[in-house]
Amino acid sequence: MRVLMIFIDGIGLGSNNLERNPFIRFGLPAFQELFACPFSQDIGPILRPESCIVPIDATLGIDGLPQSATGQAALLTGVNTAKIMGRHIQAFPGPELSKIIIENNIMKQLFSYKMAVTSANMYSPDYFELVAKRKRRHSAITLAALSTGMSLRSLAEMHNGQAVYQDITNEMLPSLGIEHVPQVSPRQAANNLVNISRKYSFTIFEYFQTDRAGHKQDWQYAHRIIKTLDEFIGTVYTLLPTDTLLLITSDHGNFEDLSVKTHTVNKVPLIALGQRAQETISGITDLTGITPAIVEALGKDEVCD
Repeated sequence: MRVLMIFIDGIGLGSNNLERNPFIRFGLPAFQELFACPFSQDIGPILRPESCIVPIDATLGIDGLPQSATGQAALLTGVNTAKIMGRHIQAFPGPELSKIIIENNIMKQLFSYKMAVTSANMYSPDYFELVAKRKRRHSAITLAALSTGMSLRSLAEMHNGQAVYQDITNEMLPSLGIEHVPQVSPRQAANNLVNISRKYSFTIFEYFQTDRAGHKQDWQYAHRIIKTLDEFIGTVYTLLPTDTLLLITSDHGNFEDLSVKTHTVNKVPLIALGQRAQETISGITDLTGITPAIVEALGKDEVCD
């Protein structure tokens, strides 16, 4: 068994109000084809052997709006990091939270069990230079990847179809001074991601343009994002190998309510498609349940083999 996780920053399950929720205004055909209902807070748990969605809590019992640093840390470690820190921490993890991530994250856990793990994201050639100059900071997912000693995927690997840029299509790269990189369709990016995942027990891909659009309340960009994600996720599912479980989830709400610039307290979706979908996620109620469920599922597979 393999697990492919697509992490989408800042998507919750919002109202059915098309004046607030871009998922309702523009639709999400790939999701609606699978579950025959809108992508909204009205959806309850749908549990089938190979296609499931469960709304899960992102507040973790802590007052205030959920934030990226503690939300992603909880998702990646199975630890209620917001409770440990005493608050929700936004954006990027500081030293104390980074230590928890580095020591407990899912990639390091699986790596210690001799399972092959990877991040499929491409990082810009000057990424580490920018970090050294404090112009970039490691996200929780980047910290998790680096904790295993792996090399982050490069521009050269992306040219060979062995990495996917965080915007999926490469259209943002020229604005970073990275030129002569052809744009790819969401369908081609999905094909590349699936091919990468064939070589690993666990693969993660991080997408965060949803959170940016939510903060900017940018309806035009939201429409483009939904079209991109719909084609990307729909293609990943179509190409999904029979031995692979696809998980799609988030760290907090935001994009689903463009009437506000802030995050929301809405539950976030946990979608599971493919092998052992229902068995793996049926008991998960909040962000902390994801990592233990994956480790258990892959561990069982190792025992069976």
